[in-house]
Amino acid sequence: MGYALAVAEEYRRFLVLTQVAGQAASPSPDVDQAWHLHLTRTAHYEAMCGALFGKFLHHEPARPGEGTKHRDLYAQTLQAYRRAFGSDAPAAIWPGDGRRLPAPPPRADWPLPALLRGGRKLAFAGLGAAFVAAVVLRNAGLLEPLQAIGPLPFLACAVLATLALALVGLHRDDAAGAPTGRDVLEPFEVAWFSGGAERMTMTAVVALTERGVLLPPGLPPARGPRPPIPVNAAVEARCVHPAEKACLSVVADGGVRYAAAFRAMLPLADQVERRLVAAGLARAPGALSLRRARALLGLLVVAMIEFERLLHALAASHRFGFLLLLLLAQGGLVLALARPRARAVARAQQLLKPLRLAAGRHRKAPPVGQALAFGVALAGGAALADDLRFDGLQQQVAAGMLARRAAAAGKDDGSGCSSCSSFSSSSDGGSGDGGGSSCSSGSSCSSGCGGGGD
Repeated sequence: MGYALAVAEEYRRFLVLTQVAGQAASPSPDVDQAWHLHLTRTAHYEAMCGALFGKFLHHEPARPGEGTKHRDLYAQTLQAYRRAFGSDAPAAIWPGDGRRLPAPPPRADWPLPALLRGGRKLAFAGLGAAFVAAVVLRNAGLLEPLQAIGPLPFLACAVLATLALALVGLHRDDAAGAPTGRDVLEPFEVAWFSGGAERMTMTAVVALTERGVLLPPGLPPARGPRPPIPVNAAVEARCVHPAEKACLSVVADGGVRYAAAFRAMLPLADQVERRLVAAGLARAPGALSLRRARALLGLLVVAMIEFERLLHALAASHRFGFLLLLLLAQGGLVLALARPRARAVARAQQLLKPLRLAAGRHRKAPPVGQALAFGVALAGGAALADDLRFDGLQQQVAAGMLARRAAAAGKDDGSGCSSCSSFSSSSDGGSGDGGGSSCSSGSSCSSGCGGGGD
């Protein structure tokens, strides 16, 4: 979503260029796709052209054989962009040669069934399956030839196999690499990395309060139900992001209750999750990388052979102390390989670093606008500490955990609880550039369109 919002902003700048460049302007591939999308809303597009330009801005697609002409026009458009806005066009959206930057390669993950997610469930299920398979194969006599291997050679081979599989499975397999054109995140995507729908709700409530759409509720009463966050009837309820729209969609009794806003945010959080996974910035829920999955499977095969050897040793009253220690060590390794990893991949974690530095610079002075949104997205209620502009709001936002539980139980948060919980700052996010627009861009179009001019 962050990239789409950035493209929408560049589309607006392109519309300006069509009027100030002094000649026809050629959009980049993604800006052109945003233009195509806007053209499908014919009534809105026609009304906008009449209000802003006093005429209809036509779209002229490229014709066969005009590639050189449009390349020159595109280069002139980049020069006009620099003159009009005082900076170069962002390369992620306006590539120098007019060709779309390649998307990040898809990640190869192994999805897990819902019953096996959580680390311990997968580890215990795998070890249990290895033990059952060892019993079955022992009764069938299929592993009997391995008994010809002496104890020391068997242990040496098992240790070497375990070490090799540990190196493969525990090796970091998602190096950050170079940023791509899609690595542009906005505050609500950063909020999803930090705390999912709960942190997104927090960020939306603070953004609406800062703009005056919502009013600080004041300190909660010592007894009785917590009042909703009041809506300011004197201000137009303008939403610049779908997350803010979701919060205002549950207005009741002249205000917004945090639990209801959290429930309304859940579908949008799912959409954000799917977008980030598709962009290669987040891992699919409950998924293991193929490298780790293969190492885990190999380790369970080795454990199955060792279980069969242990059963044989017990039946023959042989010593098995070292073998048992090796199995315990392998059990710990299986737990390590099966544990859930952070949802943010290395690229997203790398993008978080400058955001943390920027948030630190705003601690001496109260942040505003995007800085405030990113601060809440990263640090939650801690970003509102000692900020008198949000008197009483922190107590409302700090009920996020209670709201989560109430939403999971299908209840509302209009109870008499007036206490608040504290927040911890945990984040795994991206960097970003926010903004507001309902126009999103697609992903496939050649830069061969021109528009504007006199």
